[in-house]
Order: sequence, then structure tokens, then C-alpha cells
Amino acid sequence: MINPMRVIKDLDFVRLSGTEGEKKAVDIICDYIRQTGWEPAIEDFEINTFNPGTARIIIENKEFSGIPYGLNENIEMAGELVWLDHIDMVKHNRGKYRDKIVMSYGFSRGIAPLLRENGVKGYINIGRPLRKATSLSHRQTAYEQGYVHSITVSHEVGIKLKRLSGKEVKIEIKQETKKGRAHNIIVDIPGKGLDETLTLAGGHLDSVAHSPGACDNGGGIVALLNILEYFKKHQPARDLRIVFFGAEELGLLGSQNYVTMHLEEIKTRLGLMFNIDVSGDAMGTDSVTVIGTNELMGYADGMIREKGFLFNRNLGIYSSDCMPFARYEIPSLNIARSGGIASQLMHTDGDNQRNVSSDGYLSTIKVSIYMLERILNAGVYPINREIDSSQKEKIEQYLWNMSYEEPKLEWEAKYKK
Repeated sequence: MINPMRVIKDLDFVRLSGTEGEKKAVDIICDYIRQTGWEPAIEDFEINTFNPGTARIIIENKEFSGIPYGLNENIEMAGELVWLDHIDMVKHNRGKYRDKIVMSYGFSRGIAPLLRENGVKGYINIGRPLRKATSLSHRQTAYEQGYVHSITVSHEVGIKLKRLSGKEVKIEIKQETKKGRAHNIIVDIPGKGLDETLTLAGGHLDSVAHSPGACDNGGGIVALLNILEYFKKHQPARDLRIVFFGAEELGLLGSQNYVTMHLEEIKTRLGLMFNIDVSGDAMGTDSVTVIGTNELMGYADGMIREKGFLFNRNLGIYSSDCMPFARYEIPSLNIARSGGIASQLMHTDGDNQRNVSSDGYLSTIKVSIYMLERILNAGVYPINREIDSSQKEKIEQYLWNMSYEEPKLEWEAKYKK
């Protein structure tokens, strides 16, 4: 069995897509794939990326540090600092915050144009209590079409800044943006030819800026490597494809690119997307999130119990590489383990090898192999290509928020008459 902790030790660095860190990670992962006896293929694609930078906030001779949003270019700006309990105040008081630097909670595609259209000069996003400032990023379309310069600060710094609301504040961001190449790693495991149905198991290989991503998504990487190792020795009845997606953290760009490149095969052959994203907490709770039907959730829950585990289960969307497949009504099983230190520190430098353990990966690995083996070897493919109608509007809204705009969802006309 491939040792998860050895893999995580080898990948204990920032793997931001489009940078040298991602290239290094791709080489390491491909070396491990070859050790399992398989030969990887690589599909690369162009993205906007950046070299992680720094941010300073200067107000009344006090200085605070922050993290610039990804794809935020160098800037020095000054203006009145305004704290808002609710960011929608910008919408309801149009123009009131023009040329001001607004500080509040949250950031989304809906907030981004709201700030821009109302002339907000800068935005400070406040992090959650008792954790470091997290790494976030502008979307690719926002970078190309225009954005409000933004940074993230810790909750502790946010409290101090709130007391200075109404004062003049200066923000300095130093960060290089650039074009880069991201990578998907693909491995095909041929079945014995029972039928032509394809099952895809995937997880993203990249991390956010400033984070080694031992949990998010080192957990997916080590699980996929162990799946490759297992099926080298146990050929399945049906075809299985393993994909390590790039640029998930920059907006699901790797899985979007894969869907575009393989669309006809997805429509004709793909039966299930099995996604692994977040794992490694020694003390944590396992979960399966199902994009599909209650029938599929019951089937997944039964297999998990047969293997001797009990996972939390949920019928709902999952913010990961499963989503671009959902728009073509491809169901997905999304496996995760969270609730410990590493997952609590996701998207910070605390998500590193010191805060995960070999035990924290085992349930993810064992259950994933067992479920895939059952599905691939079933006499009749056990999963219907179907997504419950209650999920479809949520999927559409999510994909819009991810700037996944074209084409319209195929079932939109059916469910939005």
C-alpha cells in the first residue's frame, strides 16, 4: 500500500495552479502513478494565475497584515474605511460607499459586481473567528473584466479595524499576476469489457496560495493513488478513469476544462463521478454528499455500512469538481473527512503535514476502493443517470456563482417553465 504520509511529506508545499509549485506536484504525482504500474497522460490548459503576494493596511500609524486576493495586481490606494454588518447595504444604499474602502463578511460573484458597480474602491473580507486569514481569489472573468481590489484579514485584525471605521486607511498590495498552464493528470484503467459504461474517480491536485493543502486536497491525492494501486492487481469488469484535476481552487477550472474536452464521451458513456475532496483528520467525521437521488444515497450508505463504517450522508450540492459534471445530469458521490485540526485550518498555512495523520486517510481510502469495486463489478450498472429535481436550481445557481456560464443547463427548459 502506498504510504499516505510519505506522499504528503513529498507534497508539503504550495501547489497553486499555473506556478512552479503545481509543476513540481504534477511530476511527483506522476512518479507515484508509475510506481503503481500505470502510465499517466496529461492535459494542460491556459489560466490566469499569480505569484502569492502580501498586503499591508496602514491606519493612524498602525500597521496590519493581510492576504491579497488571488489575481489582484499591485496597488496602493487610500480612502475612508467603512464597516458594514451586512454587505447588501451597498445594494440598498447605492452610491453611498463610492471611493470608500468597505470591510465586511463574505465574497461571491454576486458581491463582486455589486462593489464594482457602486464605485467601491477596495474591499476587506473578515475571516472567521479563531483562525488565520484564508486565501481567496478573484474569478477568471472578474480578472479579465474588472474587479475591486480586495484582501482578507483575520477576525482578530478585523475587530481592531472595526474600531477605526470612519478613519482614512491606506492599503498596499504587492502581487504579480501572469498567464500560466494548469494540468489534469489522467489514468485509464481498462475493464474486462462487461459493458461500455465509464466510471470516473477524481480529486484536485492543487492547493490555494499560502497553503500546502495536506487535507485539501492531499487526502484526495493519496486516496486516488491507492485506488490505482488496488485496481492494478484487481482488474474491474468495467472501465475506470482516474483524474487528478488542476486549478480547482481557482474556480473548478480543471474539471471545467475536462468536461469541455470530453463532452461527447460524458454524454454517451459516463455513469458516475466519484469525487474525493478533503481528508486526513485523525479525529474527524466521515461524510458522503450525493448529487443524485435518495435511491443513490441509500445505495451508497448501504455499501459504506457493509465495509464497517458509518458516514454522515447528505443529498445536496458539494463545492468541488463534481459540479461541472452535474450540469449534464451526471450523478456524483463526494467523499470527505473533516472536523479535526487540518480541515479547520483549510486554506491557511496550517493545513500541512503536521496536522494530518495516516489514520485520518484510511477510512476515505478503504471506503472509496470498496464502493468503486462494487459499482464496477455489478452485474447491472447500479446507478441511474439522474439528479433529483430539488437539486437542479441549486446546481444552476452554484455554477453561475463559479462563472460557469455557457451553455445553459440542458434541463433548464424542463424544470423552469
